[in-house]
Amino acid sequence: MASDSKAAGNAVTREIESRIKQIPEHLFEVFLEIREPIDNEIPAILLKYPENFPDEHLKTVTNFAYPCKMPSDEQSEHFAFVILDSTGTLFRFGYCRRSNRESTCLCIISFYPWFEVFYKILNDLSQVIVSKSTADVEQLLSSLYNYKLFSIEEFYKNEGKEEIEINILSKNFNYTRPDPRKLPSMLSSRNFSVMVSRLGPELMLCLFSHLLFERRILFVSSKLFHLTACAYGCLNLIHPMHWQSIFLPILPASMTWTTQCSTPYIIGLHSSLFSTLKMDELGDVVIVKIDERKIESQYDDLSLFPKYLIRSMKKGIQQSSQLAGDHLARVFLRAMAFTVGNYANGFDIKNDKLDFDRERYLEPYLGSHVHTFMSAVANTQMFEQFSRYRTHAQLEREVDIDEFDLEVRNLQKLQQSKKFKTNKKIYKLLEKAASPLFEQVQNKTERIQTVINKAGQRVASEASSVRNNLTSFDINDVIKRTHNSKIHQSITTNNVRDKKSVYQSSTPDLQNENSIPYERIHSKDNLFLSEPHLINQDQISSSSASSSRSSTPELDRHKSNTLINLDTDDENLLLPSPIVLNVINTPVPPPRSTSNSSNRLKN
Repeated sequence: MASDSKAAGNAVTREIESRIKQIPEHLFEVFLEIREPIDNEIPAILLKYPENFPDEHLKTVTNFAYPCKMPSDEQSEHFAFVILDSTGTLFRFGYCRRSNRESTCLCIISFYPWFEVFYKILNDLSQVIVSKSTADVEQLLSSLYNYKLFSIEEFYKNEGKEEIEINILSKNFNYTRPDPRKLPSMLSSRNFSVMVSRLGPELMLCLFSHLLFERRILFVSSKLFHLTACAYGCLNLIHPMHWQSIFLPILPASMTWTTQCSTPYIIGLHSSLFSTLKMDELGDVVIVKIDERKIESQYDDLSLFPKYLIRSMKKGIQQSSQLAGDHLARVFLRAMAFTVGNYANGFDIKNDKLDFDRERYLEPYLGSHVHTFMSAVANTQMFEQFSRYRTHAQLEREVDIDEFDLEVRNLQKLQQSKKFKTNKKIYKLLEKAASPLFEQVQNKTERIQTVINKAGQRVASEASSVRNNLTSFDINDVIKRTHNSKIHQSITTNNVRDKKSVYQSSTPDLQNENSIPYERIHSKDNLFLSEPHLINQDQISSSSASSSRSSTPELDRHKSNTLINLDTDDENLLLPSPIVLNVINTPVPPPRSTSNSSNRLKN
């Protein structure tokens, strides 16, 4: 065989690592109808197909079909055993259907691990056999034996779907080919569902730890079907690795000595045979009593697991009771991805060839709390074959992506997400630590902004005052003031000299007449004065000066304009006549410098 030559060359292919033949020639190897033995006689074969199948292995098959004496009240049940092929490497599965009413056992030997398919085929064959038509039985067996299945490539191209259809005897027999890439669920896998119902998630977690360390595990039950379900079902817990040691889901009475082997094993033993064993000869075996739902072990393997891994698995197991589908199987797959998902760390180049170095793989764990755990896993036969196959797959560029690879990628994304969240938490801590400084800077900034706003408001107010003065500028009033000041300058000067200087408040009470800082001039000479005269000479001079500066800022510019002569004594006919108003004016406030305001407005 090609696989044998590769094995000789230390190359571990998928077939060798999984111990499952990848391309069998037929759907099954042989079909047998075996009669139940009476007393201690050898079980007799009533029907065999094909007839040319070698008889050298048939005696072994009959022993597995009737591993022990069964009670007469047992109902029909399905179970399966395993025998090795001619190379002693690959599994051949023996699917059995027993019925006390028929006193026979129907058995099919096949390389395919398709439990549901072959259990259904056995049921259909049983119905045909009951009809007492040997020709019909042979016709159905011939159609199944020669049925051409899709190749693996064709099966995957068809999205993992194939219906096996047999149309004979005016009947249609349909069987659905299972997809090996899918994880088992409570509905799709009878073995997995029975194991979960009989053991429960907590015992499964303990069993998983013993499997991962390759302990000697002995299943005990009064039901052959329960032995089959638990022995095969537990293999799903360690996917993608495969059990490499002794695997006997059903152990016949003639082989009970196997339980004393020192090598790791998974063995299923009927309760009637277990009672005949000497317990002191078994040694440190892990006994799983299915009917009693308990595990007896000298090992506390679960304590060697990383605590966070156990917490995560327990949480997932608790949720699996509420979730359908493959959730429970995925809990264990995620644990395997977490444990051996970084197998690529052990890849090394030796003699210009890719190889796997166990020491290189374990180097990152030296001195850590998980080193003992990882070292125990890495030194198992399962991991040895797993790592060698993955190395071979890299060399041959086998890029088939299964559920394990997808779960590893999901874990990598999750770790990256956790790093991002960790960085985000660190940023928040730094932000929290720096927030007092930010608040101080913000408070100072607000104070400075308040000062700037107030200054801006003052500037805007002064600018508004300037604009109002500019808009209220009356050139006629300016001309009249200039004209009157020249005519009555001498009169005003003489009157002021005769008066006593009186200083008044800058904010007089307009309701009190005595507080008004001016008097009316009723002389004939000043009847044409339109403006009241302040009594204080200083106020007059300062007021007139400030008024000319603040109320007429454009005056100097207009004086420089030759088109308008504001200094003439003659009445300018181009301007409207001035209007004389009789009003009471309050003292003019102190003059403000407009140069700064003008500069700010320009800026």
